[in-house]
Amino acid sequence: MKGRSSPQTVKVLGVGFHNLSRTEAALAIEELARAGVKAYVVKPYSEYMPPAARDPGLRDALDRADLCLADGTGILWAAHYLSLSGGPLRALAQLALSLAALVLNPKAVRHPLKENMAGVDLTEEMLAHLDKARSRIFLLGGSEKEIQGTRRWIEGRFPGLNVVGARNGYFDVQGEQNEEVLRTIDEARPDVLLVAMGFPRQEKWIVANLPRLRVRVAVAEGGTFSFVSGSVSRAPRWLRRVGLEWLYRLLRQPWRVRRQLAIPQFVWLVVRERLRMARDGRVESASHPS
Repeated sequence: MKGRSSPQTVKVLGVGFHNLSRTEAALAIEELARAGVKAYVVKPYSEYMPPAARDPGLRDALDRADLCLADGTGILWAAHYLSLSGGPLRALAQLALSLAALVLNPKAVRHPLKENMAGVDLTEEMLAHLDKARSRIFLLGGSEKEIQGTRRWIEGRFPGLNVVGARNGYFDVQGEQNEEVLRTIDEARPDVLLVAMGFPRQEKWIVANLPRLRVRVAVAEGGTFSFVSGSVSRAPRWLRRVGLEWLYRLLRQPWRVRRQLAIPQFVWLVVRERLRMARDGRVESASHPS
């Protein structure tokens, strides 16, 4: 929605996150699906940010999205920490306090960004709105088991939605297989394309291929299909409320430890930015129009 009647954004490491509640974001996606203007939606979380900081093209792809939504309390923490005032010494003291607040009082970091999108929860709310609009959707990504499980879950839960096609994410995104995927999607004529191929593959694929498709809006879904299909279990609700779903996933999937190494990198990048701002004697604007 950047460039149109857009909500305000909050900058985190060069990426502008739209400042919406989960309900507002779901409604905004429904509006994009009705509008008929090509748009795409991304939901970055902490692990996205170090690669985006290193890759200007990837960072630009996130920043130019019609909706860029904060998935995870890490992004909310970063936006909050970067909005604080004070010099370098105060910034270091605020670091400890703000990190402690993530566990002890997660609501304390809900400023300036309103809410953690909690990707799967946003997807469910979005689908409920698209269900009322009787939208046509296409599912792209995940394994064959995940894609079929996701299709069954959607068709059982949202009978007003028309799932016009589904295709797993295992294909060559540069060759003839990709051309075949594009033809299959266009022949199905969906309003909304849900792409769950993992970061940054899904974002790069959407940016490269959306101009060639007749879909109205593409949404980068990350690991959503794994969760809703039942292939991966979600953390208990109380852990999700305090922002520790990442820890639950790490304990259930120890192989994720290599990906989790991006989190301390993310914290360091945010602290470095905050110290730079403190030395310059300024605070990042809490929010501004896109």
